[in-house]
Amino acid sequence: MKVYETEKIRNIAFVGNKGVGKTSLLDALLFATGANTRIGKVADGSSMADYDPAEIKRKETIVTKIIPCEWKGYKINIIDTPGYADFIGEVQAGLAACDIAVVVVDGIGGVDIPTRRYVNYAIEAGKPLAFLINKCDSDRADVEKVFEAIRDQLNSHAVLVNAPIGRGASFKGVVDVIGMKAYISEGGKAKEADVPADVADKAKNYRTAILDAVAEGNEALMEKYLSGGELSADEIKTGFAKGVAIGQIAPVFTAAASAGIGTDAFLQMLTDWFPSPKDMPPVKAKNDAGQEESRSAGSSDQLSAFVFKATSDPGIGDVCFFRVWSGAVVHGDDVYNSTKRTSERMGHLFVMRGKNREEVEKIFAGDIACVAKLRATGICDTLATKAKSVIFDPIKFPEPMVSLAVFPKSKADSDKIGGGFSKLMAIDPTFKMHIDHEFNETIIAGIGEIHLELMLERLRERYGVEVEIGKPRIPYRETVKKTVKIQGKYKKQSGGRGQYGDCWIELSPRPVNSGFEFTNSIFGGSIPSKYVPAIEKGVRETMQKGTLAGYPVVDIKVDVYDGSYHDVDSSDMAFQIAGSMAFKLAEEQANPVLLEPIMNIEVTVPQNFMGDITSDIASRRGRVAGMDSVGDAAIVKAQVPLAELYKYSTTLRSVTSGAASHTMRFSHYEQVPAHISQKLVDEAKKAKEAPMVEKK
Repeated sequence: MKVYETEKIRNIAFVGNKGVGKTSLLDALLFATGANTRIGKVADGSSMADYDPAEIKRKETIVTKIIPCEWKGYKINIIDTPGYADFIGEVQAGLAACDIAVVVVDGIGGVDIPTRRYVNYAIEAGKPLAFLINKCDSDRADVEKVFEAIRDQLNSHAVLVNAPIGRGASFKGVVDVIGMKAYISEGGKAKEADVPADVADKAKNYRTAILDAVAEGNEALMEKYLSGGELSADEIKTGFAKGVAIGQIAPVFTAAASAGIGTDAFLQMLTDWFPSPKDMPPVKAKNDAGQEESRSAGSSDQLSAFVFKATSDPGIGDVCFFRVWSGAVVHGDDVYNSTKRTSERMGHLFVMRGKNREEVEKIFAGDIACVAKLRATGICDTLATKAKSVIFDPIKFPEPMVSLAVFPKSKADSDKIGGGFSKLMAIDPTFKMHIDHEFNETIIAGIGEIHLELMLERLRERYGVEVEIGKPRIPYRETVKKTVKIQGKYKKQSGGRGQYGDCWIELSPRPVNSGFEFTNSIFGGSIPSKYVPAIEKGVRETMQKGTLAGYPVVDIKVDVYDGSYHDVDSSDMAFQIAGSMAFKLAEEQANPVLLEPIMNIEVTVPQNFMGDITSDIASRRGRVAGMDSVGDAAIVKAQVPLAELYKYSTTLRSVTSGAASHTMRFSHYEQVPAHISQKLVDEAKKAKEAPMVEKK
């Protein structure tokens, strides 16, 4: 691919709910720009963007793609992101690299809760917004209604820039209302034409709204506009681009991607009226001294680039996707990874067009490219010139909410599982793996069940590791409800030197979340002070497996206040054993109880599903803490035991047909109800540590 300078580059990201046609839109744009000989289809696996076998099987985008289109001397980097909530990390990576977030909205369903969610993601990422109403050729599509919903519910700065020509099955093109020219679709290709008479008045009204928005952003233009003067084409172009760049204008497009209608007008608007990277506000970074600096594509700043995505390619190894924010990078350059504080050699630079690579010699500020085989660089690293290095803030990826226990099927799988998971974590920051030492289990965690299903699929297909999955064991805790005083005495005599340790302890409950406290109240030297640490050690070790069900004991106080010793037979080990014996006896008599982790959950759901959600929460022993309304959405806040939340996201998706989302965070520990506690105690005694394994 040829080299493009900053002014000739545009960077957009398609975001939105699953099924709205983001990938279909990209395939239509690839056809319109000549990058493909036909419009690829997600449904039949011919999409140029969704080429991954897992995507073809699911007929869904699951990883973010960056595919450049070349159009009339411009390079448009289009970032296609998944619409499934499980892959929000991919969306956030794509947003980190774009200039404008284009929210794709279904022309039939209109503005829904997932659409609002993706708008919020873009806002949180600091990205200006544009919108595209898709599927305008459907008989049930209502462009005006959807546009009004966008303006009233999502962004008050929304202006329609492409007026539809025709409605439903008769939708055949769009009007560029700024340039007042029509694009009529014929055989999948658009032809410029005069604006049809039946659309002209509406188009003029939309144009007036745009001119109002352009003038509002500039005092001199406003004065000229209000005095009746005509804004020149250059004034409109400059004012419009600036308004888009700073979020004061949110253009709204119309299209029917599957039919290729509206794509040419969209491309022309991007190149004619949208800001280049030079026109965008500077990005913030920190220098070596920790001071804030700005980097801009329109300045003479030295190199600064950000790695926003990584993949592993069977042919060329690890690949980093990076956006150059200032300066430029050339094949063979030595650069400095200011995040890891190490040097890297930039090998072959290339862009991805579907599954195909196209090499490029130089990448200017504002452009996006790939490089393979960097030694230490990964996602969220900054590449810069060492003499004037900066570090960009990392992407704030969400924390995992769903966990599974995994068990290798064979010794060979056990040997490879750690390396496989490490490689998967390197390319997906929302996927985590750790060893739960309390239960000796390997735990994987992700955004949802579908996310984890995909990770295990990749583990099997890429690294040849087979696993069984199970429900992670719940980290229950034990505590006591009353104060007791108990003696622990260890005496052993078997010829020669014996063992003798004798201590009295008082075990008492402490407030929730206050932890463990050990005190020494011995008076008069009944136990030499040198043996007290051994008693504490015995207590602490025994606390790790309580007498009730084998869980760690928390929120207690142990005071050693008396005892006895033997000049010859006493030792650290004897008093450690005595402390352990005393604690076991004390816990048994101090009314031990089980505690369970309680999670704060927040569910965002359409109002008509609120009753179903609250009923489900109640069935999980949960307590609704509050409910808020935002438009036609309800936000339900509740506290639910972790033990009741296994595969909750699957249930939520089923109950609401995928319209709900939720977050989950640990809150506190709380006493387990008696009938459930007894069941857990009985199970612990029978099963010991045998996990409940479910076959895939």
